[in-house]
Amino acid sequence: MTPKKKLQKLLRFFFTQIQISRAREGAGMLLREIKEYSEAVALFEKAINGYAESGSLDTAAMTVEKAADVLKKDDPKKALAIYQQGLALVQQSDRTKMAANFLKASTKLFLELQDYKGALVSIRDEIEKFAEVREFPRIGQLAIGLVLVNLAMEDSIAALKDYSWAVSLSDDVKHSEDARVCENLIGYYEACDDESFQNVLKLGALRSMDNEYLRLQKILKAPGGGGGAGEEDEDDGGLC
Repeated sequence: MTPKKKLQKLLRFFFTQIQISRAREGAGMLLREIKEYSEAVALFEKAINGYAESGSLDTAAMTVEKAADVLKKDDPKKALAIYQQGLALVQQSDRTKMAANFLKASTKLFLELQDYKGALVSIRDEIEKFAEVREFPRIGQLAIGLVLVNLAMEDSIAALKDYSWAVSLSDDVKHSEDARVCENLIGYYEACDDESFQNVLKLGALRSMDNEYLRLQKILKAPGGGGGAGEEDEDDGGLC
């Protein structure tokens, strides 16, 4: 086969793949409209893979965001699966910013589903991505997220372990206000001082977090405390 024919064959493959992927993406959107979510996800996944195989990784990533966005309200688990597929694609191509965006979206869905173990894995992966590009302020914010999720699981030891790991990545993080917030959250939790714990939850660094974290904060309390930020619950006992 001559070089010209090889090029023509490659171009036919490229355009065919793009056209098929666009058709699958469109069909997936229609299926989502009639609430056939499983069938929609299957087509979205094929479209994403098709774009990636044709070398259009940016288009594949855009399809991930578009598909997950239309699914997350109706079926967050399926939206999460789409984000995980997108994450696998962009990690292979070393696109750190794109991967961080997918991880953040995944974390929010894990929190919405109250899958705290999944959220912890996702947050740690986010921290590692930001460490790669030396965006240390984001690491401090995510360290607070790690502590909150661990405390939601009533595990202050794990919270301290994750906090210590996060601040070990940079002296800037270790000496940041975010680090002080983490230390106070863990300290007051272990001291069973719910009044002081709730006061920390009212700080700007926590009140400015994503809605999923804000909802989590409402259920948090130190052992023996009366409820999360803004809540009035009966004392149900605890470690103290």
